[in-house]
Amino acid sequence: MNGWRCALIIAVLCSGCDDMSRQARIEQQRAGALFENGLSSRQPPVGTVARGQLEREAILQQRPPLTDALLTRGEASYQTFCTPCHGLSGRGDGLVVGRGFPAPPALTEPRLLGASDAQLMHVIAQGKGLMYGYESRIPPAERWAIVAHVRLLQLSQHAPLEGLPAELRQAFEENNQ
Repeated sequence: MNGWRCALIIAVLCSGCDDMSRQARIEQQRAGALFENGLSSRQPPVGTVARGQLEREAILQQRPPLTDALLTRGEASYQTFCTPCHGLSGRGDGLVVGRGFPAPPALTEPRLLGASDAQLMHVIAQGKGLMYGYESRIPPAERWAIVAHVRLLQLSQHAPLEGLPAELRQAFEENNQ
């Protein structure tokens, strides 16, 4: 019985220790007195590399080979992330435009036809104008797939008629007369 009483007394005394709920709180990235520069957190040391950063940068630097699998993945990702604004054809006629949002630029306009793959990758990641950046939602490999699909859309809408095989060119001319 004596051990039980001792445990009860310790439990009662410890329940009165409420220092944790009254301690000073530090807001991240805000002013504070924790460090000599007046901030509540420190910048990482120069040369620090985040876990996985080198692999992500390597993927960003090298365009993958153009394959059917890449184009299929790119089409699926484009439909998921891009069609609400840019539309299936890339002309900037997505569903949100019909609901009052401003129309994005057509992916087939001359300015974007001349954009480099790196520029398209940057816009997908960081956004531009009213476009939200998708860096945290679309990994680099998927961004490359989307760029490949955008290039396919651009080519499909700006292919020279002379470049088509004779039977396709003839069928096109017959349908457009």
